[in-house]
Amino acid sequence: MHLYKAYGLSIHSELVLPELQSISVADELDLSIRFGNVDWPLPKSLPSWRYFHQDEDSIYCYWNVVGKFQIRAGSEIIIDLIPGVDDSMIRLPLLGPVLALALHQRSHFTLHASAVVINGKAAIFTAASGQGKSTTAATLHSRGHRLMTDDVSAIVLKESAPPMLLPGFPRLKLWPDAVNPATQQNPADLEPINQAVDKLNCTTVKGFCQEPVPIGRIYKLAAGTTDMPKIVSLSQKDAVARLLENAFVPMLFGNEFPAMLSRSQQFWNVIQCANLAKNVSVCKLERPYSLERLPELASLIESDLSAAIAATQSAV
Repeated sequence: MHLYKAYGLSIHSELVLPELQSISVADELDLSIRFGNVDWPLPKSLPSWRYFHQDEDSIYCYWNVVGKFQIRAGSEIIIDLIPGVDDSMIRLPLLGPVLALALHQRSHFTLHASAVVINGKAAIFTAASGQGKSTTAATLHSRGHRLMTDDVSAIVLKESAPPMLLPGFPRLKLWPDAVNPATQQNPADLEPINQAVDKLNCTTVKGFCQEPVPIGRIYKLAAGTTDMPKIVSLSQKDAVARLLENAFVPMLFGNEFPAMLSRSQQFWNVIQCANLAKNVSVCKLERPYSLERLPELASLIESDLSAAIAATQSAV
């Protein structure tokens, strides 16, 4: 068994998880990951290459290249594999969707987003897959800003406190053509995530933030119409809509979302987005596709968030 830390959780895992931070001792075990039998019969005719199901205390996931996962009460993940699966293939859904669903069961709101810390505040970058979340975070990280999370951002929302972003784990997933422009590293020096995915592992242990951080601003990435990046403030109504588009659990389930969750659970996601938009500024960040413009993009984000922090401080 192996002990790890991620998203503020002490994790006890039978599977080696090199992406996570190892710890030697834990006062309390929050999440157990083990191999076992998942007693969940698949439908005779699967609708796609993956499938989800939920009962009273568990969410079940199936990927035809990996097998079954059972996430129970946010405290246990059981892995039931098809024969011959490589560990790297298991970790791909486990450390993304499966872990995000465990966080959801623990009442943490999750966004499909990457994040770094700038001047003590979290800058969160949300977008559809392939739109530059990880590349933007990697560029800012290479400029000295600590990484918070990649792909899954877990947020704690409490009435009496500012929204807080939990630290994920010190790994970025980058396309080969983005590695050098974003990090000044040679993509040939990095390992692929696995044989089925072209993205590369970029570990960031030395520049990783290990404590929760208040959220400074959320940026919705969008393709720009000019060669230079541009930031546009969103109304609270538009902010809620953009956050709902990138809420991790509804995005993961897709068309299955209404059938997967009760009305109260669906409404909970809307309320979380509304509360987040009420307490954190959400902006549209128009970015050119050219990787050569990453320095201008990073500089604009740094200036924008610094100005927002200064304005908040002066108002107080």
